[in-house]
Amino acid sequence: MKRIFLMSVFSFFLSGASHAAVNCSNPSSGVDRLICTSSRASVAQVDMSFSYNLAMRRGVDLEILQKSQTEWHNEVLGQCNDVTCVVDAMVERTADIENMDGIAER
Repeated sequence: MKRIFLMSVFSFFLSGASHAAVNCSNPSSGVDRLICTSSRASVAQVDMSFSYNLAMRRGVDLEILQKSQTEWHNEVLGQCNDVTCVVDAMVERTADIENMDGIAER
């Protein structure tokens, strides 16, 4: 039940983002399995998704945001083999997203 709630919250925050929510009933990768089996990783993902949505709302260039997210997903997150790596990667990415300049801040 807790996992369903977290994934619902995650789906809400990720609407419009470049990566879909993890389907925990059929995880497609090792990283997805780690996220689905760890509350720490799930929470880190929700936090990152929230920051991503806020970045879009404050006017960060959507193309740059999506491209950087895809690159990060492939080059950083995709290399993780344990929960600590996933959580650390997401915490760092969240900080990067929060530090992106929006249109109003230029």
